[in-house]
Amino acid sequence: MNARKVALECLLTLSHTSASIASVVDSAFGRYTIDGRERRLVNGLVYGVIRWQRHLDWVLNQFINPRFQLDARHRNILRLGAFQLLHLDGIPAHAAIYETVQLATSHHRKSARGRKAAGFINAVLRSVQRKGTSLAYPPLDANPIEHIAISLSYPTWLVKRWLQTRGVSWTLAFCRASNQIAPLALRVNSLLTQREAVCQFLETNGIAAKVSKIAPDGLVLENRAITAFDATGDQSLKDILRREDIYVQDESAMLVSHLLSPKDARFIVDLCAAPGGKTTHLAHLMGNTGKLIAADVSTEKIALLQKNCQRVGVRNLETRVMDATKEDIGFIKTADGVLIDAPCSGFGTLRRHPDIRWNKTFDQIRALSEMQYNLLKNAAQHIKPGGILVYSTCSIEPMENEEVVQRFLTEFPMYTVENARRFLPDVPANAVTPQGFLQTFPHEHGVDGTFAARLRKVV
Repeated sequence: MNARKVALECLLTLSHTSASIASVVDSAFGRYTIDGRERRLVNGLVYGVIRWQRHLDWVLNQFINPRFQLDARHRNILRLGAFQLLHLDGIPAHAAIYETVQLATSHHRKSARGRKAAGFINAVLRSVQRKGTSLAYPPLDANPIEHIAISLSYPTWLVKRWLQTRGVSWTLAFCRASNQIAPLALRVNSLLTQREAVCQFLETNGIAAKVSKIAPDGLVLENRAITAFDATGDQSLKDILRREDIYVQDESAMLVSHLLSPKDARFIVDLCAAPGGKTTHLAHLMGNTGKLIAADVSTEKIALLQKNCQRVGVRNLETRVMDATKEDIGFIKTADGVLIDAPCSGFGTLRRHPDIRWNKTFDQIRALSEMQYNLLKNAAQHIKPGGILVYSTCSIEPMENEEVVQRFLTEFPMYTVENARRFLPDVPANAVTPQGFLQTFPHEHGVDGTFAARLRKVV
């Protein structure tokens, strides 16, 4: 199956469903026989077109009569072609245009309609090739919102929000960094092996890796273009990632479990546990001893968590299906520590999930903020004196982070913030806020945006 045809099918699916990019691409790979090189191209095309969608549409619209209404198929064919011309290195322009035009003719079996569509697409893409890189965006100084939204491909409302709360330089830097492909990071289970041993194993299989500078058990693969489908000797990277002693997880997410500091704890609860990244980490930090209860809202989520926990040999786990915003969670009253890794906008993970920018609204963020507060509020009344509550998100939004915690502290003054620096000595100084919260950003720390607060009940 031709890689561009598969990519187009994925883009059409994404245009009318709320499914994630990863699930749509994986489903396509399950239906078609595609080699590793073609899979990399499909992956790059789909993620790239979604990431740069706003920019691509703006460029294309410079060469399309505004009265001309494009259907979803032809719009996505044009996006595929424009993305290859403007953002993808290594593909000659003539090849990118020719292969893209074939997508239109193959669909209509070379009918008159197909020839007409092919001619139109060919003309537009040749205009993009000649003039696409010299178009003038709205000026940054006079119209920073539209300049950033168009040139870096973000929704106007988000750019406006970030400019108001963070300023121009921060917004530019964050948007640029969040358009980069994130490196694959691995967490090493120190109960079973050492980082250096895994690093050496990867090197012998042709995969360059380096030790994380901020996560004590993290490794980062140096080739950002590598995918799970790349062959490494007799194995694919996907086979290697099934090893019991490693877990794919961003470096910033690894910090959250260390902030809870569960090494000497006998009983830990993870209230929003699926898919299990932090749950498995907590189990390993506990030495696979004591008791670890992981809860989430559905049997499907818990099944996925159990599968991931089983793969990496978690042995101290008990699971529960429950909604921790409103159900009785009195069982946490004897816990030494409770983790609430709350559902959030995910704006800290735009490097890995570019579709999030198009799928979230301000009203959703506001609703998430209320849910996050309710999670804290429901847990607060059950935590024992001296017990630890860690609240975390993969967001960079103050409405989901600092504001939720400050509201909580006002309502529950018996809790105090413990400075993250005490528990995360290796993180950069600017990754800990003046209030003592952890907050990472891709443009400042080279990792996903993660927020976490360590709260102790003092009475």
